[in-house]
Amino acid sequence: MEGFYFFIGGFILIFIFGNIFIYFLNKNKHKRFFNFIRDRKYDIIRDVETEIEAYSKLGAKISYRKDDVIFLDDEIFIISSNKSIIQLTKSQENFRGIFYKYSYDLKQKVKERLEIKNSNGSIKVYLNLKNTGFDLENYLKKDI
Repeated sequence: MEGFYFFIGGFILIFIFGNIFIYFLNKNKHKRFFNFIRDRKYDIIRDVETEIEAYSKLGAKISYRKDDVIFLDDEIFIISSNKSIIQLTKSQENFRGIFYKYSYDLKQKVKERLEIKNSNGSIKVYLNLKNTGFDLENYLKKDI
C-alpha cells in the first residue's frame, strides 16, 4: 500500500515539474519572438477576447481565452501567457518562437469582431476588438 502512495506522489511531482518546464519553455519562446521583431513596427493589443475554431479529420477544437494580439503587416500573432504563439499569415516568412503557423485567405469585420479564416475551413479565428481602441476599419482598408 505504501508503494501506491509513492507512485501517486511521483506522478503528481512529474506533472508539476512538467508544467513548470512548459511554462518556462513558452516564456523563452515569447522572449525570442519579441527580440526578433523589436526593430519592426507592430501594433500590440492586450487582453483581446479570442475564439479559435480548428477543424481536422479527427474532430474539432474550439477555445475561448483572452490573449495579446500583435499586428505586423499581413501577419497576426496570438500570444497567450501559457501557450505557444500562433501565427496567422499570408506570407512564407518564418519568425522565431512560433509553434503554430496557419495561412489565411480572408479577413473581415463581423459585428465589431475580426474574423480570419482560410478557404479549406480548417481554422476560423474571431478577435473581439470592441473597446480596445484599435481602428479595425483602417486596418482592413490597408489590406485592400
